[in-house]
Amino acid sequence: MNALSPASRSACGSFIVDHRGRMLGFDQALEHLTGWLATDVVGRDKDLVGGGGGVPLYDGDLVPWGAAGHAELSLHCRDGRMLEVEAISEPLRGGCRQTLVTVLRIVALSTQGGSRGTERADALTRLPGAAAFRAALEADFRVAAEAVRPLAVVLADVDHLRWVNDALGHRAGDAVLAKLAGMLRASVPDDSRVFRLGEDDFAVLLPGAGRGEARRAAAALRSTVERHDFLPGGPPRVTLSLGASSFPGDADSAADLLQRAHEALGEARSMGRNRVWCFVRRPRVPVQVPVYFDGADSPLVGYTRDLSPSGIFVQTSAAIEIGMRCALAFALPGQDGRVHVIGRVVRRVPPEVAADATVRIPGMGVEFERFGGTGDRRAIDAFLHQNEAHTLRPEGARFSVV
Repeated sequence: MNALSPASRSACGSFIVDHRGRMLGFDQALEHLTGWLATDVVGRDKDLVGGGGGVPLYDGDLVPWGAAGHAELSLHCRDGRMLEVEAISEPLRGGCRQTLVTVLRIVALSTQGGSRGTERADALTRLPGAAAFRAALEADFRVAAEAVRPLAVVLADVDHLRWVNDALGHRAGDAVLAKLAGMLRASVPDDSRVFRLGEDDFAVLLPGAGRGEARRAAAALRSTVERHDFLPGGPPRVTLSLGASSFPGDADSAADLLQRAHEALGEARSMGRNRVWCFVRRPRVPVQVPVYFDGADSPLVGYTRDLSPSGIFVQTSAAIEIGMRCALAFALPGQDGRVHVIGRVVRRVPPEVAADATVRIPGMGVEFERFGGTGDRRAIDAFLHQNEAHTLRPEGARFSVV
């Protein structure tokens, strides 16, 4: 299949333009992305979209007509924002001199005239500052705790920005920071939850996101920044170090959640930078107990292999699909009753034989997103605290610490 075939594209949106720059097609995905309606665009010159005209749909050059290839464009949104995107263009069949342009990926999102009207916005990046971040963190944490839903904090540090400032001047460093701010906005569902904490420090709040989702968002951002050519023809590329923590698995308060993210960022820096690190509270404790679906009939899911404050690994040959949320219940050795959790499947291990001829234990990793109550979380924490330095093994129907 051709690399530019429709089946290989993402769903960011497409438009059709002829060799003179006249817009001939504009799909619904781009309507949602840019705010322009097809009636504002189709039939107009690409530099004269909108009801009154005079606004360019995009800046940047497509490959010459008749060829296919990649392009970097800046889309002008109806609300004044600009989306820097990666796209591909290819000629339509039939020799009609028309080009189909498909937006593959949003690289950066920039604003005009401040960040959602707030007076606390940073002049260079248009992002709210540290005080706004602390207030938003407290507010988001209260909502997460009351609604019993996850919340993640991601901290990002620009690697060696001082080197850029010293070698190329502060104007080059400022350009890097402004572009990074746009990349951060484009990387999250709600760009009002992106903040600049210091000269080269940024923060992102991800309401509803657990550890796995925070890791994926941070990893995608790190990769985007690493690939981008901030300083064409200049020194080595700009990179990011990122640290993440999540509620409820990593912290009981907003202050602790932020501290855990700082600790994770410190680990990312100490490990060589240009990487993502999620906070690890304690090593997993090996334990094998039955795990059930939480409900009246309580069908057996499988058996735990290990347990941590943020999740469990369940040994089962019938692993649930990644992303599925499920309600589980399991007992803890030495404690009465079962604990109840709602978790999200973040990893699957199929039953197979490894290269060294050992049999890989099938199962799935489940990240905790909600506990049945504060007592359930405390029970898990107490059990881990008592047994984290020991190995648990079965003795008949019971388990003991040895």
